[in-house]
Amino acid sequence: MVKLKSPKRILNTKFIPVYLFLIISAGLFFLMGYPEVASKGPFSRHSYRQGDSYAFALNYYYENNKFMEPSVLCVCEEKGGKTVSEFPVLYYLTAKTWQLTGVSPLVLRLINLAILFIGLFCLYKLSFEILRDHFWASTVSLLMFSSPLLGFYGFNFIPNTPALGFALIASYYSYKYHTSSKVRFLLLATILFTLGALIKISSLFAFLAINAVLFIRNIRQVKQKPRALLLQLASAVFVFALVSGWYLFAKDYNYRNLDGLFRQDIIPIWDLSSEHVQRIKDSAYTNTIIYFLNPVALIALAVFFITSVIFRKKTDQTLLAITTILLAGIILFILLFFDGMDDHEYFLIDVTVIIPAVTITFLTTLKNLSPGLYHSASLRFSAFILLLFSLNYNMVMTRVHYNPHDKLVTRNIPLPNRVMEYWKWAYWDWEIKLKRYEGIVPYIRNLGIRFEDKIISIPDESPNRTLTLLHQKGFTDYHYWNNYEGIRRTQRKIELGAKYLIVQGDENLLREDVAPFTQNLIGEYNGIRIYKLSGE
Repeated sequence: MVKLKSPKRILNTKFIPVYLFLIISAGLFFLMGYPEVASKGPFSRHSYRQGDSYAFALNYYYENNKFMEPSVLCVCEEKGGKTVSEFPVLYYLTAKTWQLTGVSPLVLRLINLAILFIGLFCLYKLSFEILRDHFWASTVSLLMFSSPLLGFYGFNFIPNTPALGFALIASYYSYKYHTSSKVRFLLLATILFTLGALIKISSLFAFLAINAVLFIRNIRQVKQKPRALLLQLASAVFVFALVSGWYLFAKDYNYRNLDGLFRQDIIPIWDLSSEHVQRIKDSAYTNTIIYFLNPVALIALAVFFITSVIFRKKTDQTLLAITTILLAGIILFILLFFDGMDDHEYFLIDVTVIIPAVTITFLTTLKNLSPGLYHSASLRFSAFILLLFSLNYNMVMTRVHYNPHDKLVTRNIPLPNRVMEYWKWAYWDWEIKLKRYEGIVPYIRNLGIRFEDKIISIPDESPNRTLTLLHQKGFTDYHYWNNYEGIRRTQRKIELGAKYLIVQGDENLLREDVAPFTQNLIGEYNGIRIYKLSGE
């Protein structure tokens, strides 16, 4: 006779963190307003870059490309649109999932969010291993998620957040290896760090900081523990070899196909004029910094780090060294990519790793300095209230991306006027332009337009944004606006195989590269006109 497990066994205490993680994850999913955008394609801030990512997945699905033959929807001068940026494993996985579920933006959004949330759960586990306290471990993980960068871009198409998620998972297994010496944990950490770096090389912050500190320790102990140094070197060589190999492949692949679509070099501060640098500084607060973390919490982080340095004799020296190297690496990263610090705040997604690093280091200092204060109920209550405020800040900053008129935004903490005015304009602009494309794909399929029929989508200065909304290969204003003049822009696209012209906005019908090609109207959808170009 099979014995049923008792409720006590099912609710084993070791599973309680998992249950709580699932409950909190579900709560955050609704709190952040994710259901409102679950079915939307590239949307809101940096939809330009979102479109590039989503285009890879759409191509894998519709063209059934081989894994090592990624391509986007924008074909430009190269007819197939073959190009690559990050390692496309998540786009390929999305396309394979679509074969079962049908095409939906929700799939890629959920994959990226799931990886991030698992990473945050592993951060909680790592924090607990160090702090031996469930409350503070949970606080560390939730404080990291209180960054609006993770709030908005977590449920998104941009690859930085899943790369960060893999780095967090890898950091946990790296810690497990260095506390147990079990090689399987090192193998897991190495593979996960590699995967994160292949998706976004900037996710290597934690890997570099951890290995820098442990390399010094292993060198000092090489006579007693030579195996530890050899294993660490093997891990580092594996990561750098695969990442270097991928970037060499990507460079060659783009050179042979569609080159120049993705930037793979640095944009450092020393290459900019003093006026340019000042302009970035002037806009950095409202365009970038407030999206990184609640300004009050950011100040608190600075206080935490300074406190850890002042009381460094009470601080875990390994943690302090890792955090210090992380901070130095982040400063260098910002200087190397300074030109993007004006309004490309998603560059800083991987930088959020400094939040838990500083916080864990400070909490170990506090634990050693004043155990009574560390365990006090009053401090925990204060920390809990501050955490709620920080999560609320993230909710407001995330939801304002979706709709600045949301009551949870307008009846909440006030945002700077400049920020609110920007989001009101962005929402208005989306409503009169990109929102019109929602539901258009079945309509154009009924017109007989197939995925492989190249179209011209106007207006669109990005390579892929409107093409992803249309689920079409083809051309936009990207490349052609700067390289061809007038009617020649459209003629060149026709020479490269364009069969249809899709125009949004009456004012664009008067453009000199549009007006001569509007004789054969075959359809109209929400004010978007569709013309056949055959015979032109």
